[in-house]
Amino acid sequence: MTVLLPTKATFAPGEDVRVEVRGGAATVTLTQLGEVVATVEPVAGLASFGALSEGGYGVEADGFHSALDVLADPLSRPRYGFVSHYEPGRDPAGVAENVRRLHLNAVQFYDWMYRHADLIPPADTFADALGQEVSLDSVRRLAAAIRDAGSLPMGYAAVYAAGKDEWPTWEDAGLYHPDGSPWMLGDFLWNVDPSDERWLEHFSGDLRKALEVGFAGFHLDQYGAPKLALRRDGRAVDLSVAFPALIERLARDLPDARLIFNNVNDFPTEATASTSQDSIYIEVWSPTDRLGQLGALITKARLLAPAKPVILAVYLEPYAESDDAGRAAERLELATVFSHGATALVHGEERAVLTEAYYVTHAEQSDESLEATRRFYDFAVRHGDLLFDPAAVDVTAGRVGGIHEEIVVDAPVAVGVESAPGALWLRAVQTSRGLLLHLIDLSQQTDDLWNAPKRRGRPLEGVRLRLQRALREPATVSFADPDDAPTLHALAPSEDGGFDVYELPPFRTWGMLWIREVTS
Repeated sequence: MTVLLPTKATFAPGEDVRVEVRGGAATVTLTQLGEVVATVEPVAGLASFGALSEGGYGVEADGFHSALDVLADPLSRPRYGFVSHYEPGRDPAGVAENVRRLHLNAVQFYDWMYRHADLIPPADTFADALGQEVSLDSVRRLAAAIRDAGSLPMGYAAVYAAGKDEWPTWEDAGLYHPDGSPWMLGDFLWNVDPSDERWLEHFSGDLRKALEVGFAGFHLDQYGAPKLALRRDGRAVDLSVAFPALIERLARDLPDARLIFNNVNDFPTEATASTSQDSIYIEVWSPTDRLGQLGALITKARLLAPAKPVILAVYLEPYAESDDAGRAAERLELATVFSHGATALVHGEERAVLTEAYYVTHAEQSDESLEATRRFYDFAVRHGDLLFDPAAVDVTAGRVGGIHEEIVVDAPVAVGVESAPGALWLRAVQTSRGLLLHLIDLSQQTDDLWNAPKRRGRPLEGVRLRLQRALREPATVSFADPDDAPTLHALAPSEDGGFDVYELPPFRTWGMLWIREVTS
């Protein structure tokens, strides 16, 4: 078996792009959107392609596949992961390898800190706010290893939290209910007004000290509530106003730090989308329950700030039930998120997947699940020039389904333009490079809930595309799927009256068609 592993999660322009080759291979081929770019012979287990232009690439050898990308800014196409264990003496090698395997070019250091309102510890080894043992030396070594793997270490920081020992210092700046009781998360964190000047000075200074640990920036967390609260003196605090102001303050005070703010269940995305942060990050909870709602959430976020990438935090509870149920749900979740031009925070550590909001209690993936995950991440990276095109627009309503006859997908199952159990979900996206059709197979499912166990799908056969001939020559149509045909390959049409018909190969979960009209 040949294993292909890029030496970095993302390469910078001008860097030597190298792929580690394990298991032996005579040649390694690099492709871009289905076209061969280079073929090289590995030397001492490394295939070197030199400096490459920006974009996504596929890597192939002996029938095995991987992917890589070259980006001036890794967060223009973020693949966000996490790490959550920092025991003394921890070896960072397994985390760094997973960063490379899944191309995780930013990694959240969850609960690395001493206290929420006092990040830097008084000693190297300490117990965090929930009693987990942490070594600051391990945090530093993990951050360095993740940087060496071509990724950005991002320190977790709650924007308005104080623990029991710190609360007396911040009571006067606290947030309160009308009855005078403080707003809290559980029974161990009190909420501070994030627009309080004394708090802003303290928080900004704490983050500045945290940069010395080796972080590239910070994951700025909130808890979703309150949205409107009172100060002790009766003044109202509107968090949809306070949060954007806080982001701008930190961007000014920490100009070299990358910032990602958590819009909990889409609050207050409308207010924060255009602020000086590096992505639109949304932690998803009910009532955003269905796959189609995930897609709509992404579409809305992309419209609010088209130049900013979108990341969803989507914790997969089915993995806590069983690896098999989790894997089937994960495939549909990732197909939905990637096909809508976003990415997901759900994977990290050495082979972990998130099942809840406390990242320490994640699930471990089996070899089969980790391999399926790798194939989907490879697919998103390889085809990133299409999937994450900032100019991409969903044109489903105007191009497919209903009264439209120029683009028709026939299948042995129902075909619809909304996510629905028992059907093939069809969407059309216009990019700067042509039209994409996404086919997500829900035909074996009894519901379209993204966070519920799913049946393992079988290959869907007998799907075909009918295109009404618009120009003299038939359109160029290429097909790919994450499992069996990761490289785009052209489909040969047959004629049927005024239509060109393209037979699709069998695919599981997600098939993608790239359509380009021949204009000259």
